[in-house]
Amino acid sequence: MMTLPKRNLLILTSTILIATGCSSPAFDAENENAARNRGAAGGALLGATMGALTGDATLAVQGAALGGVAGGVSGSMKDLQDSREADRNQVLADGVSQDTRSDAERRVAELEAEIKLIELEQKLADMETELEKSAPDSEES
Repeated sequence: MMTLPKRNLLILTSTILIATGCSSPAFDAENENAARNRGAAGGALLGATMGALTGDATLAVQGAALGGVAGGVSGSMKDLQDSREADRNQVLADGVSQDTRSDAERRVAELEAEIKLIELEQKLADMETELEKSAPDSEES
């Protein structure tokens, strides 16, 4: 049976508690380093488990430390990639939302809209006139 010295057991327990605390959903909800935290916690737990399976407490602590570092580094790379992608998406969204027409093109579009509005108002007036002309005819019948 495997026996752990008190010191190593304390280090292992505190490492696991710290690692799981770093990966809590409340901490990661709006955290830009969420993947780093999850990677470090997962790596530490994996390293501690692998070390514990060998039966050597010192190896478990070393595995937790190395796993935490490796997981944290890989998670940081994911955070960096996500951050760059978010920046690219924001730049693209800003570019799409901007009106890139020249002043002349904008003025032409405004004039076309005004002309279309005048045409629609004229059609509406013509329809109202026709309706008024046809209304007395239907009353006489």
